[in-house]
Amino acid sequence: MNLYEEFYPLAVEMLDEFGAAATLTATAPAASSLDAKRAGRALPVTGQPSSRPTRAVVAPSQIVGVDGRTETRSVATMLAEPFEGETLVIGTGKPWIVGTVTRVAPQGQAIVFMAQVS
Repeated sequence: MNLYEEFYPLAVEMLDEFGAAATLTATAPAASSLDAKRAGRALPVTGQPSSRPTRAVVAPSQIVGVDGRTETRSVATMLAEPFEGETLVIGTGKPWIVGTVTRVAPQGQAIVFMAQVS
């Protein structure tokens, strides 16, 4: 049994107990705002929002900054992989903007994702 098989069910159980249903939403840029020659790939057709369901919880966490000071920041723990700039809404609560994302993957398979949110 590897670490993923052992800890992923525990992460799901903990988020079911302490977290709530949440939605990650990202809006693709409008195709007219991108330069096709510079992009070098297919452009999005519209700026329609793309949303994904997940389980998540937001809690304060103490982080040591680059200058050595301890700071308290809001950190969201979730099952789906968020991307910087996406919006996280837990239940019918306020929207959180996703910042730096940390992937917890001890043997290469992600168990949970932790993201600083504001």
